[in-house]
Amino acid sequence: WGAAGSTSARTLAVASHAQRYLCVDVLMHLTCTGVTREQLAQALSQAKSCGVHNILALRGDPPKGKRAWEKDDVSGGECDRAIDLVRLTRKLHGSYFGIAVAGHPEGHPASYSPEKEMAHLKDKMDAGADFIITQFFYDASVFLAYVRNCRENGITCPILPGIMPIQSYSSFARMTEFCGISVPPSVMQRLEPVKHDDEAVKEIGCQIASDMCHEILGAKEEEGAVDGVHFYTLNLERSVTLILTSMGAIDLVGTIAAANSTTATPADSPQKQNGEKSDKHANKSSPSDPSSSMAVLPPTRRQFPWRPSAMASRSKEDVRPINWANRPKSYVMRTDDWDEFPNGRWGDATSPAFGELSDVSHFYSFTLGSDDDRRAMLGHNPTTDKDVFEVFARYVEGDVPHIPWCETPLQPESFLIQRQLAALNRAGFLTVNSQPPVNGAHSTHPTFGWGGAGGYVYQKAYCEFFVSPDNANRLVSMVTDHPSMNLYAVNNAGNELRVGVEEGGATALTWGVFPNREILQPTIFDPSTFLVWAEEAFSLWTTMWLNLYEMDSPSYDLIETIRDTYYLVAIIDNNYIAGSSVENGGINNKNSNSLWQKLMETSHAVVQ
Repeated sequence: WGAAGSTSARTLAVASHAQRYLCVDVLMHLTCTGVTREQLAQALSQAKSCGVHNILALRGDPPKGKRAWEKDDVSGGECDRAIDLVRLTRKLHGSYFGIAVAGHPEGHPASYSPEKEMAHLKDKMDAGADFIITQFFYDASVFLAYVRNCRENGITCPILPGIMPIQSYSSFARMTEFCGISVPPSVMQRLEPVKHDDEAVKEIGCQIASDMCHEILGAKEEEGAVDGVHFYTLNLERSVTLILTSMGAIDLVGTIAAANSTTATPADSPQKQNGEKSDKHANKSSPSDPSSSMAVLPPTRRQFPWRPSAMASRSKEDVRPINWANRPKSYVMRTDDWDEFPNGRWGDATSPAFGELSDVSHFYSFTLGSDDDRRAMLGHNPTTDKDVFEVFARYVEGDVPHIPWCETPLQPESFLIQRQLAALNRAGFLTVNSQPPVNGAHSTHPTFGWGGAGGYVYQKAYCEFFVSPDNANRLVSMVTDHPSMNLYAVNNAGNELRVGVEEGGATALTWGVFPNREILQPTIFDPSTFLVWAEEAFSLWTTMWLNLYEMDSPSYDLIETIRDTYYLVAIIDNNYIAGSSVENGGINNKNSNSLWQKLMETSHAVVQ
């Protein structure tokens, strides 16, 4: 929050963006040092309007000129202490906010006595605080004793231990001295021999933090058990990623890719779009290097195949069209003004309307960088169709980090078909979205699982791509010969092609069957919504690619021709049983009538 709210605007913007578009809950810090009650009330109202539901109520840093708080010091604002901020928040907003307050396992430097400090903490809870986050420490036994002391004094709320990974020896020494944190001899014995080697210090620091987490989370209730931990990252996420990975709390895509490569042959396997590194690039991502690997939650912890929003207004949303699977931020922005979100069934796609396209809704100032960055990824001067095809293929192979239609991390399913996807793209089938068929995979399946334990999940094969008019006609013939398939296609002028399509409703593409619940269908295809998405998809050729080049240049003319002549095609194979990639927990790639086999035959693609 910054001293006296000096970074308040930035804090609110980051908190709102993280919750609205990254779909994670946030805990916004709020301090009362040097701030009036009116300013605090305004900050709370702004946080509420941004969808923020959780506040960490703090007194804040000491005023300028003071190194630390002393006994009887107050904030200098109209709320003397954090307890006054808790009371003000509850008075103004009732139970809307979840409120956290600070705890100090080794005592606050300005406290009179441990007994008075514990009594004050109890008063904060009685004033309306919901849970406690503690100051960092390096002795797990100190924290567990603190939890037991809280329980003995009637504090029954959740208590989260503050874990601060050691990033360098100098910062570690400085922070522990400044905050009065004790360091066990065992920790110093591990750090002293390597204190001049920052990488070694980080590695040992991760081990120390992981050991503390295991000890704390493994404690029994009478020993001071808690339900989770809070990491102080100091904006350095690498160490925390390593700690979480070592604890099994997250996976790294590099780890998943290595596991999948031992169970299926990528050339023969189905997919979910968006590529993976080929064998020749396999060493680029190492599970031990989070800077080059994508961290993801274990699939069995996923509520849906897509990440649900953390906004209260979208809490009942449980179905989305597949088209924005790789551009979720754009989907969230274009549906941000909806009063209600589809739940249970998609319903009438014409009401409410999608928000208008805009540069803001594309979000690519964040993901694709400057014009020079985009030229480096998409090509400085492409002159032939094959130059464009190669960009899509290299994206699939991991050499191009983004393309305009795919802003999201690689899906684990994509590791099953990386070489096949690359071949399709080099043949002029420019894929932007897809998923393999799945017939009754366990909901805890490491790649396809979602929704929790005890269920079974299903998927229809789906593939979406840009193709030339000639290839679009070949696809029409392919689908005509296979009654289980549907084809939807549209070009930039709005001319449509449809095969095997009846007028009306949405098609469930992903669904799950779970104990004591209705069937869930979180991913659908809707013909009307496809046309809305197609408008956005074609506009990206202009805003993100065409505009990189001088008007009337060969590169400009090439991208313009592709935009104005190609079709965006979506194909669904309703026979999810015969062509299933995953059936009864195993991989099945042998069905010659699968969508993927037919696409390879129709495109004359050759796997390299």
